[in-house]
Amino acid sequence: MKKSVYKSAMSRVKTSENFKEATYEKLMQDMEKTAPNNQMISKERERMNTATKKKVTGWTVGLAACAVLSFGIYTMNQQPDAEPTTTPPPSTAIAPKPPITGKAVVNIDGVISEVSADGKSFKVGDLWVTVTPETKMGIDGPTAAEPSEDLLQKEFKVGNSVSGFTTEDVSTGKVKATRIYNNIAPQK
Repeated sequence: MKKSVYKSAMSRVKTSENFKEATYEKLMQDMEKTAPNNQMISKERERMNTATKKKVTGWTVGLAACAVLSFGIYTMNQQPDAEPTTTPPPSTAIAPKPPITGKAVVNIDGVISEVSADGKSFKVGDLWVTVTPETKMGIDGPTAAEPSEDLLQKEFKVGNSVSGFTTEDVSTGKVKATRIYNNIAPQK
């Protein structure tokens, strides 16, 4: 019963054309107000998508660089036992041998504290060293420099720095020099 009363009342009510038109305009205005928000939201989504794409691109490039570096390190650290994939052609040129170098044996080394009257013997620490005609002076060999007057003076004087070698036992306190490498005057 209630439904029939409602239907009959509604059928009698006629809406005017002005009401329909006003309602339509109001709906259109509301839609226009919300439309800029929708555009703004879509722009924000676009920016977020772009930022996400940039992040993904950056990570991809970084991972690719790490892979290249890892491969390079791996190939550089291969065991020397592994056979090379290509063999170099045999070389016909023979490289010259490098000169023989080494340190000279020194068991006479120090500052001269006394010199004998004849000038052929001197004292270094507790050791008396005698220079004979068989004593070689200077350094020889393929890499030796020419002896200079600064490094190898002819006279032994108190205060000179001297170094050399003997084949005799230095613990006896008196030896004959086999070789004198240098006899340097003190700096003034």
